[in-house]
Amino acid sequence: MSVKMQRRLFTVQEYHLMNDAGIFGEDDRVELIEGEIIQMAAINTRHATCVRRLIRQFRQLPEESAFLDVQNPIQLNERTEPQPDVVLQQPRADYYETAHPIPSEVLLLVEVSDRTVDFDRDVKVPNYTSSGIQEVWLWDLEANCLEVYRNPTANGYISVQKFERRETVSPLAFPDFVLSIDGILG
Repeated sequence: MSVKMQRRLFTVQEYHLMNDAGIFGEDDRVELIEGEIIQMAAINTRHATCVRRLIRQFRQLPEESAFLDVQNPIQLNERTEPQPDVVLQQPRADYYETAHPIPSEVLLLVEVSDRTVDFDRDVKVPNYTSSGIQEVWLWDLEANCLEVYRNPTANGYISVQKFERRETVSPLAFPDFVLSIDGILG
């Protein structure tokens, strides 16, 4: 007789307790996605350069309008706490000392993808839409383009656009703030 094996899924609270207990090393790059602890891919130079360019551009926004966060956790729900590459979030007086940002505090979430584009598009983006994040940018470094996801619903994002070289884009939260696709891709 065959027995169906079940996975043991973790909560964000259990994940934090594991980290506090030292189960993860200081250099371990992991995130909690749908209750599973996922090892993140190593960051190559092109990925890091794209993130640096985004940081440089987003630093131009006034701090009182948005906090810029890089590769830090956001808590989507009880079982998912990813570490997106860049997040613009609502300012808070405590600088998020008491808790990681939650979806309602995220103004723009950015993932930069080279070797992980399928995972980011097929797993992470649906998690972002189901949690209600209003806008997600997926920089596809393999295809040299930006995918922009806006206006989440129960069935996915209503608006999905692709921006390529020689085009510009503005975040929904900052329509007057224009970024060049070439300026980010290099």
